[in-house]
Parts: sequence; structure tokens; C-alpha cells
Amino acid sequence: MIRSIRILINMILKISCICIVCFLQQNIYSQTDSVKTLYPVKVMHTVSKETHRSTAPLQLLSKETLDKLPILQLSDALKLLPGITIKDYGGVGGMKTVAVRGLGANHTGVAYDGIVLSDEQTGQIDIGKVSLSHLSGIAVANGISDNLLTPARLHAFASQANMLSRQPDTTRFIDLTAGFKLGSFGLINPTLFLENRIFKKEKSYLYTSLLIDFIRSKGDYPYTLFYGGENDSTSREKRENSDFESLNGEFNIYAQFNKNNHLQAKFYYYQSERGLPGATILYSRHSAQRLWDQQFFGQFAFHSTYKKIDYQLLGKINYAYQHYLDPYYLNIAGKLNNHYMQREAYLSNLVRWKISRRFQAALSNDLIYGNMSADLEQFVYPERYSSLSLLSLHYDTWRFNATASLLHTCVANNTQSGESGGDVNRLSPAIGINIKPLLQEEWFARVFFKNIYRLPTFNDLYYKDVGNNNLKPEDTYQFNIGSTYDKKIKNRYQISVTTDFYYNIVKEKIVAIPTKNLFVWAMLNFGRVEIMGLDVNTQQKCSINKKITLLLMANYSFQHAVDKTDPEAKTYGHRIPYTPKHSGSATFGVENPWVNINYLLYFNGKRYALQQNIEENILRPYTDQSFTLSHKFEIKKHWIDIQLSMTNIFNVQYEIIRNFPMQGRSFGIRVLYGMN
Repeated sequence: MIRSIRILINMILKISCICIVCFLQQNIYSQTDSVKTLYPVKVMHTVSKETHRSTAPLQLLSKETLDKLPILQLSDALKLLPGITIKDYGGVGGMKTVAVRGLGANHTGVAYDGIVLSDEQTGQIDIGKVSLSHLSGIAVANGISDNLLTPARLHAFASQANMLSRQPDTTRFIDLTAGFKLGSFGLINPTLFLENRIFKKEKSYLYTSLLIDFIRSKGDYPYTLFYGGENDSTSREKRENSDFESLNGEFNIYAQFNKNNHLQAKFYYYQSERGLPGATILYSRHSAQRLWDQQFFGQFAFHSTYKKIDYQLLGKINYAYQHYLDPYYLNIAGKLNNHYMQREAYLSNLVRWKISRRFQAALSNDLIYGNMSADLEQFVYPERYSSLSLLSLHYDTWRFNATASLLHTCVANNTQSGESGGDVNRLSPAIGINIKPLLQEEWFARVFFKNIYRLPTFNDLYYKDVGNNNLKPEDTYQFNIGSTYDKKIKNRYQISVTTDFYYNIVKEKIVAIPTKNLFVWAMLNFGRVEIMGLDVNTQQKCSINKKITLLLMANYSFQHAVDKTDPEAKTYGHRIPYTPKHSGSATFGVENPWVNINYLLYFNGKRYALQQNIEENILRPYTDQSFTLSHKFEIKKHWIDIQLSMTNIFNVQYEIIRNFPMQGRSFGIRVLYGMN
């Protein structure tokens, strides 16, 4: 772990020195950042003014950044941002969830174009289902949002990760991007993106786009199996039952009726089949479990502006199906063959009033209905009705801005049989302030507070022999103080540094504890977790000359998340599972007309697999390094982009989840074709 931190710090210092020397010794050339306007945020190649002026930490990743790195899935991209913990069960098909600042995956809202993806059963979103090929950017926010066009449901999470679709290029009649990626262990990933203009007039247009993304992987990568401790006997094995195949399709409609009325609709379909390889435990590492997923949703976002009034209407219908098979389960039937279905309807109305040039207010009301069914004995068939109302205020000057909000939540639970969970009726406040202390420097200081909660999931409330329908929501208190600094020296060298200190408290934490014995557990509001942390992020850009540019993006996170439930318990003061105290990443790129070079490093410090922090539960720290070589060929009105990649260069074997080894060294080639 210490060695990993030293590698990152030395890398930052060396590259910073190179950039400064380049500035002092070379001629000065102008270099401007490319900006792509997206609704509702702007994503920039390096640094955005929105990240500096926001009252809460806001991190942005552009498509240009993602395309240059050896990144296949959304989980790989999110690791680039500070304070984020990814739980990854290994391989392309392994489930991947995201947690921010130690609060757990249930406290992170994952949205697609501002509309939340949902899972009423577990409350955790498998971000492996989202394709990177159609995204124009990723925005991750902690706490409160300065964008008052945010619906109440997205605000109801402690943190939000918003995936932004590629917007239409209104200068084109047709746009086509097609490509494929081939990689180690049977990876095949063809993609197709087609955008078409149906019509365009002076102030109106209609565009459609189609995305098809297919992934197949054998997942039979090698790993070392330890028979006892690290000094005991070992054998070289191959991951079994780790194959994965998925098809993802999207159809989008972009309509502008006039300059004040816009509509965006999305129809999404996803299906997959995967093997569940199981834990690599001696004599128990073989598995035949299979999982099939299907999901469809249709959503729309309508936005209208009239003088100082903005109106936004969002809607969504979602259906998800999951089939789980364990052919060797020891029961009367000799197997488990379960089917689960989820359905949801969502509607959001939002009005924003620009009261003056500096002051605006917004009111949002979201209505949600969700239910679940399964072919299980004594299943209760739960359903949930939710109403969320959000009042937001925002005041903004060039040196000071502040945002305050109050969320009201009303939730009613119901079941067709048995006793349902309790209803919820509560208020949750939040406030954030950002100031610019110095006139001549791009230095901003910020502070925010947010009280929010997470509702018990259907599994928490009703899971057979475990669920507890008397559970209360987890109560979360977030405190943050931070600053951002940006300096551009004669349009040649640019550096941005962001630092945030935070303190989170989780009360009424929902935990599973054994009751009669180790095989009979119960869900209780029993826990309290306190989290102290520090996030540091730097982005640097140096133009050596007209042809060569150096880029650096690095982050470091310190996180001390400990159990503060019972002073008499053995785990009091122990760190919560799978939360590293030290983690970070760094990317270094050299842009030039010949071959672009990009290097990527991740590191994670020591973690614990279980609540008790003892030697037997330690997960070792690791460092994962990758690089890419790429070049874009321009041929008249067409282009071809070729990228060669090597991930996990030093073939490090590590685990993010205990006994689920990650993939070692692998190679890949990606070829993309597009139209200029």
C-alpha cells in the first residue's frame, strides 16, 4: 500500500516538473479546451468551471477522455474519480456496483440522462449493464446539486452518478460510427451507432439514433489458487463458468419543436446470460449457477421555457426480469430455479422560476409506483407507492453562490399477503455555499450539509426467514468543506487542484446479524457508521509545442469508515468491509499527430472482507497498471481510429471481493470507423 502511494506521488511530481520545464523553455502556443454542450450539464476535456463553482463536489469525465484509455466498462471509468469504491466480482460479466464515500451502493443514485435507474429488490444497480459506446460524458456529484432542473428522486440519494447520452449533431444529415474490440479470453465487442435527421427547419428538428452493443467473453482467465496461506502450496487454475454474453440496444428520439420546447425519448433493451463462477475456495471452486437478465424501459424528458419559467416533465416505465438457476442445490427439487419480475412507473413534474438575474427557485414532485413478483413459495408480492416533493432555492453571483433545498418524502408499502413494511413521512434539508475569496485568482471555497436516507429494499423487508417489515430507513448526515483552484499560465500550462474534507454519519444502519445460529439471520436497524475522509484531485495540461500536449489526471482518497454501533462489541471502531483507507488513480497522456500514448494506474490499499479487522480477514493492497497506443486516420470525409491496449501490465493477481480473483494481463485491439 505504501509502495502504491509512493508510485502515485512520484508520478505526479515528475510529470508536474516536466510540465513546468516545458513552460519555461519552449515557445508559447495557444491551446483551447473543447467544450460540448449537454443537457443538463457541460462536460469538458479537462477542467470545467461548473466543477469549481459548484457548492458540492462535482466530477466530470468526457467522451474524449474515456476513448483514449483502456476502459471497456463503466466501472473502469468511475475508478478514475476520487472517493468511489467499486465492488467487482471479476471478469466482464461479474456484477459491479458503485459506492461513494463509504456510504454503500444503496446511497448512490445511478441515472441515465437525469432519470434514475432502479432496482426495488436490492437497491443496487449493476453498472455493467450500461454501455460506454453511446455516452458523451459522466457526471458524479456528492450531496446537493446546483442544477435546479434535477428531479426530486435523483436528489433523494446521497450521491449521484449521471450517464449522459450522445447528443445529435444538428449540422449533419446522417452520422455513423461502427467498430469492434477484440481481446484476451474470448472478448468480442462489436458496436454500431447510427444517427439520422428526419427533418430540420429554422427553429425545429427531429433526429433519431440507434445504438447496438454486443459483448461476448469466455472469461476463462488463469489465476493462482492458494491452498493455505501465501507460503503454502499453490496451483495454477482457470476461471470456470465465467462466460458472459449480452446485447444492449437503444433507440433515441431528439425533437425541438421551437427554440423553447425540447423532447428527448429513449427506448432501452438489455439481455444477458452469464455463468456465476463462485468463490475460488479449495474443493469448492466449481460452480454451475447461471443467471439470465432482461430489462426494458422507455423514458422521456420534455423541457419548455416561457420567459422566466422553465417546465420539465419526465416519465418512465420499466420492466426487469431475472432467472436464476442452481442445478445442484440441496433441496427436495434438487435445484433452485427462480424467476423474479419487477415493474415500475415514474412521473416527475418540475417548475423553475428565474425570479431575478441572480435568484431562482424550483419545485419538483415525483410519483413512483413499483412492485415485484416471483415464483417462490409464500412470496408476499410487495408494492410501493412513493411521492417526493422538492423545494430548491439558488442564489448566484460571480463571487458567491448558494443552494438550499427541502425534500418531503411520503412512502406507502403494501403486500398481497402478510404484513407490509411501515410507511414513511419525513423532511430532509440540504444547503451548500461556494465563495471566491480573491478577485484575481480562480480559487473557490465551498461547504455543504445534507441530510438524506435510504429506504429498506424489498429484500430487506420481505426476504424469506431474514426480512424484517419493521425496518426504518437509514439516516445519513453529510458534511463537506473543500476548495478548488485553477491556474492557466499564458495559455500554455494549466493546473487544477480540488481538495475536499468530509464527515458522514449513518444512523439506523440496516445490518444482517445472526440470531439463533450462524444459519439464521435477521435484518435490524442496529448499526451506526462514522466516515471521515479526504479527496484530492489534480488535472494538468501542458502544450510543449503545436503538436505535442501532455495531460495528467490524478486523484487520491483517504477514507476512515468505522463501526460506532456498540462500544462493547468486538467490532467497535473497526473499519467497515471492503472500504480501503487509501486509494487513488492516475492517467498520463501524450497527444501528438503520430501515436497517442496513455498510461493508467489504479491502486487500492488494505481492506477487510468482514466486519472484524483481524489478520484472517485482510485483503491485500494492489496496483493495476495499463496503457494504450492509438492513432486516428483521416481519409477525406471518413476516419478510422485504431487503439492497442494492454491491461494489468505486470499480471498482478488481486481481489476486490474475497475469493473472486480479477483478470490478469490481457491484450486488446479496438477499431472504430466514423464519418466527418
